[in-house]
Amino acid sequence: MKSAKFHLQCLFCQARTDSFQAWFRHGQQCPKCGGGQADVIYPRNGRTLQKILHNHTVAMPGLWRYIDVLPINDKRNIVSAGEGVVPIDRWRFFERTAKEVFGIRCRVYAHRHDNNYATGTFKDLAGSVVASVLKESGIPDYVVASTGNVGVAYARYLAGAGTTLYAFIPRNSSVTQEAEISCFGQKAFRVDGDYQKAKEFAASFAAEHGMVLAAGNFDPMRIEAKKTMAYEWLRLMPEFPTVYIQALSGGTGPLAVAKAFREFDAAGLSLTLPRFLLVQSDKCPPMAEAWKKAKAQGFPEGWERNYPIYHNPRTSIPTLATGYPKTYPVLAPLVRRSGGEILAFSEKGALAVTRLTAFESAVRMGPAAAVAVGGFLKTLASGLIRNGDVVLLNIGEGIRRAPEFMKRLVAASSPVASLDACPLMDRKAYEKELWENVSRFL
Repeated sequence: MKSAKFHLQCLFCQARTDSFQAWFRHGQQCPKCGGGQADVIYPRNGRTLQKILHNHTVAMPGLWRYIDVLPINDKRNIVSAGEGVVPIDRWRFFERTAKEVFGIRCRVYAHRHDNNYATGTFKDLAGSVVASVLKESGIPDYVVASTGNVGVAYARYLAGAGTTLYAFIPRNSSVTQEAEISCFGQKAFRVDGDYQKAKEFAASFAAEHGMVLAAGNFDPMRIEAKKTMAYEWLRLMPEFPTVYIQALSGGTGPLAVAKAFREFDAAGLSLTLPRFLLVQSDKCPPMAEAWKKAKAQGFPEGWERNYPIYHNPRTSIPTLATGYPKTYPVLAPLVRRSGGEILAFSEKGALAVTRLTAFESAVRMGPAAAVAVGGFLKTLASGLIRNGDVVLLNIGEGIRRAPEFMKRLVAASSPVASLDACPLMDRKAYEKELWENVSRFL
């Protein structure tokens, strides 16, 4: 069914696909050139954007306040758990450190996606939009490969859409995440291999059974969902970010921010794309490694197509274990155009960063979010943050997503036999110790 509200436009040949039903019929590829990347275009975008941003009496909160620029025609098909109703906190304790330790005056904000209602991650945005589009398109089954958080979010939301999910997860995925997928009445398969092997299994399974396969990081449904993050910056922040930082696995988040800016440009808004400072785990950093090499060589011709592949990465943060970074040829030029950087942060430092942040802000992050915050501190130390910068940290997951990490986070205490064995606590000394522990990884 053709939609008057939106259509998909191929990023390679600009051919038009009139609906998601047609997009799925063509195997999520352009019917003209076979390209697998497409923008969702809203012809009335320019007239609706200002109304969306300044309307404080919207019928739906959070993500779906932006329904006029989301790919759903009938509100009755929306599957939502109130995702997107999350705060953007100002973290002044990091501002003090930037000024006192590194001599940099900046403002630091945290977009608290750990507060999303459904599963406590940034993936809830995609889960809601994907489930809603599949419901409106009449798709009964969906197949995905996931390192964990996507699978859990999709399991929860697709259950609400009456859609069956088949999730293929790699060997090192969290047992808790596997259990959560199953508890929503969905099917999880643990593959004897890494994330790339899980992708291969998922693709073969979908082809064998004639099911729709999740299109990965270039999926226009996921990009449409996550672009609303940039809309929220416009709506909620007193100043627009000059720097955007997130933990990097596949890279849908930065691609989605870039999509939001294409819409801002179409609406006549004069905004500057923030510098992307994207942080990988040091145990699986193929993009950071490729970037470092290309930068050292002066970004020679074809640099964006030269990247390593990590097979079976040995990491304690499986949600960041994308060893075959197929988005790099698109993502890396975007980072360079923004004036940004791709770097790695030590997994061993994630616990120290989490303890520090919990002490200073009462926010308990998951390990992937801790890598992002650790990366921010590393960029401070290396001079990548400038005077006057407005830094936005994507806190993409909360501690409840990683109970195994939570166990490691808790400082063990010893039993006491008398009050003499119960010393008083010096909070200033403890704070100093926390900062010193983090500084070892910068």
